[in-house]
Amino acid sequence: MAERILMVDDEPRILDGLRRTLHGRYQIDPATSGAEGLTRIAEVPEPYSVVVSDMKMPGMDGAEFLARARVASPDSVQIILSGQAELTSTIAAVNDGNLFRFLTKPCDPADLTRALDAALEQHRLVMAERELLQRTLDGAVELLTDLMKATNPLAASRTERLRVLVDAIAPPEAWEPRIAAMLGQVGLMAIPEPVLARVRSGEELDPENLELFRSHPRLAYDLIRRIPRLERVAGWVAEQPVVFGPEPPEGMDEDQAPYATAVAFLVGVDGGRPPVTAAADLTGYPKQLVDRILKVYAAAQVRKPRRVTGAELMVGMVVDQDVLTTNGLVLIRQGEVLSESMAIRLRHFASGVGLVEPIAVLV
Repeated sequence: MAERILMVDDEPRILDGLRRTLHGRYQIDPATSGAEGLTRIAEVPEPYSVVVSDMKMPGMDGAEFLARARVASPDSVQIILSGQAELTSTIAAVNDGNLFRFLTKPCDPADLTRALDAALEQHRLVMAERELLQRTLDGAVELLTDLMKATNPLAASRTERLRVLVDAIAPPEAWEPRIAAMLGQVGLMAIPEPVLARVRSGEELDPENLELFRSHPRLAYDLIRRIPRLERVAGWVAEQPVVFGPEPPEGMDEDQAPYATAVAFLVGVDGGRPPVTAAADLTGYPKQLVDRILKVYAAAQVRKPRRVTGAELMVGMVVDQDVLTTNGLVLIRQGEVLSESMAIRLRHFASGVGLVEPIAVLV
């Protein structure tokens, strides 16, 4: 990522002086007003590493500009370059806004350079921590989903279908609905297999087992809420429907809608409704999402049958039979979508203990 600095000051001569002073050391974009600064933030290909602003400007002062810039570019490190006469309001802005540093005009070039270097280093630390946290989160999610795929065919099947639907309807930058799709069914791992087998076959459950099955969103919530940054995702999972209904969770917002709509649709389909009927009955959900889900689901269901050896098993295949070792051990159940780790595991079994072959799959 290019380390770009945005400098905002209503006096062009000051901006010109700063650019001459700092020429060759930093990549600087100038703006002569808060409004122009916000426009640059919106249009720049990658977020600014540092934003430097004057305090006293007509139309929009530095405090207002930086507050709005913080919303538009939350990872940018912010600095105020202020005149002595504005010192009181500048200090208040620093205290209220958690700004990185303020400098007074006229600012010695060496002091300005040290401040910018420190701000750039702060930005690098923030982004490195963000990347580490994201990789840790991705690893935790992958581990839980692999556990589902290895132990619970119902959870694995619904998770894969949810992932496909949510990927198709959620905005590209929206990571929370995708995490919810991958983890939302983890509570099914705590439901006994005989109960899940009856659910898969469409049998009616007695009141005790029905209540147990209906508890799986809360069980998933109790697990997910312990993971940093997933508090909101956990709340969405807790509110997901277990029985079909036309109305969304109370207070569902735009961010939650892709996940909630996809779950509601699959609950209807898994409960025996034809996809078209399930979609038509979701009257309380956003129609454009429901229509898109129906199209994606229909396309995703078109898979071709094949018969392969264990060595040919690949990520994304749906096994169309129970996969057994030659000595009778069931490795995975019919209907499971192969993850990378599961495909590798099965190929190892094929070359070692041996699998009952050929294996029916859908591709």
